[in-house]
Amino acid sequence: MTTVAPTVALASPATTPSPTPTGSSTLTSPANPQSTADPDSTASPTTSDDQSSQSTAGDHAMGSQIRANEQAPAAVRGLRSSTAVTTLTGVPGLDVSSHDGTVHWASRWAAGYRFVWVKATEGHTYTNPLSTTQASGASQTGLLHGRYHFAIPSSSSGADQARYFSDNGGGWTADGRTLPGALDLEYNPYSGGDCYGLSQSQMTAWITSFDSYYAARWGRYPIIYTSRSWWDMCVGTNLAATNLLWIASYRSAPSTLPMGWQVHTVWQYSDAPFDQNQFNGSSTQLAALASVPSPAPGYPTTGPIGAKYAVARNLLGAPTAPMVNLPDGGSYQFFRNGVVTYSRATGAHEFHGAISTKWRSLGISTALSSLGYATSDGDSRVTFQKGGILNNPGRGHAYLIRGAIWSTFQSIGGVSAMGLPKSDEVNGRAGGVRRMSWFEAGAITWGIDGKTFPVRGAIYKTWTLRGSEKSRYGRPVSNEYHQGRQTRQNFSNGYVLAYQNGKVTEIRTH
Repeated sequence: MTTVAPTVALASPATTPSPTPTGSSTLTSPANPQSTADPDSTASPTTSDDQSSQSTAGDHAMGSQIRANEQAPAAVRGLRSSTAVTTLTGVPGLDVSSHDGTVHWASRWAAGYRFVWVKATEGHTYTNPLSTTQASGASQTGLLHGRYHFAIPSSSSGADQARYFSDNGGGWTADGRTLPGALDLEYNPYSGGDCYGLSQSQMTAWITSFDSYYAARWGRYPIIYTSRSWWDMCVGTNLAATNLLWIASYRSAPSTLPMGWQVHTVWQYSDAPFDQNQFNGSSTQLAALASVPSPAPGYPTTGPIGAKYAVARNLLGAPTAPMVNLPDGGSYQFFRNGVVTYSRATGAHEFHGAISTKWRSLGISTALSSLGYATSDGDSRVTFQKGGILNNPGRGHAYLIRGAIWSTFQSIGGVSAMGLPKSDEVNGRAGGVRRMSWFEAGAITWGIDGKTFPVRGAIYKTWTLRGSEKSRYGRPVSNEYHQGRQTRQNFSNGYVLAYQNGKVTEIRTH
């Protein structure tokens, strides 16, 4: 698991953001922006006056809804005014979508552009058909490249869209060429209101869900693209501790930034003849954004999480990200070797090693929804409100047990009765088994009738030898019980397996 490190030091982290960082390169904008149109693009150059070419059903270009809704005066949109700034300091870059067609990257490189974000996905159903081709062309030309996701928070959860984005090119790798994924948050292009029908707290929860999945899977948070007006209206929350800011502002320089941010990382300043951006730093700092980021020192550990860290510092190592506060009042924080979670009901608990690796692999939102908060500490067997994660050193993995199967596992004696788990919970294959977990000394099944039963010992060995739930016996429908000197167990297909004197026999009941 890659360490989550959300921030990259910028050249000008001043209280009043400046688009002129120290040591940056310079791009001189042409007096007539239309003259830089790519002659080899298969798509007609778009301008801020032609929203139809940047907004089609299911496929919206970055900034198309900000331009459509905030209606900057024509004199400043696209930096077209004769009084607009013509010299920008920083590293010039681009963003592209399917509306840009086939891009002639050599021309863009010759014009001074050094990075690009390519649209990958929108909502949970649309994928840019040119995404791979556009990103590959940019990379081969030498541009640093990343992907962006146009969020539709009303269509599915943040974690679901982060997963869709990640599965369709939106990931990150520490290769020195790939920029972190970008989350495009702007006005709703459909019905339901500018904020997608969500309150500020609901929108914050949606973004946190997206962030958590992305950070758990890729080891860093996405950069957030937005405008100050939309963010302050629809979110109104400070996420500067986790997410870098990509600000859309079609003025001579970004004015007041959205709540919480003191400096921007990228500025989208023009859409003529194509979307143009400026990285707020030097070329070296831009390269660092695409490399393995060093954890920013000094992340505070406060409150109950801080108290737990004080006694587990040697196990956990240094904090690698700020503490994240969740809408339900709980919180968590990442450390070099582990995690601490806290809720009022459970208190603060740390887990590290294989347990932490397994928990993070689930994604934060999935881990919290399926397991709840930790109720014990450790690196071998950690309990949670709804389940547990147990490490099996012999197999080199930690495994998740939860829900009804977890309750049965606990009630019959846990590891002493079943041994360590050797699988996560899996789907049953037949016999009316919905879900099941395998252990070194048995199995626990959850049937279509909602009941769970363990199978273990000699009866388990016979059952698995015949094919377990796929066998003629079916699934267990009783616990073990004694009849005379025999230990028996009933199965769904009308069989009883009976153990006596080291031998298991089958009894057909109907």
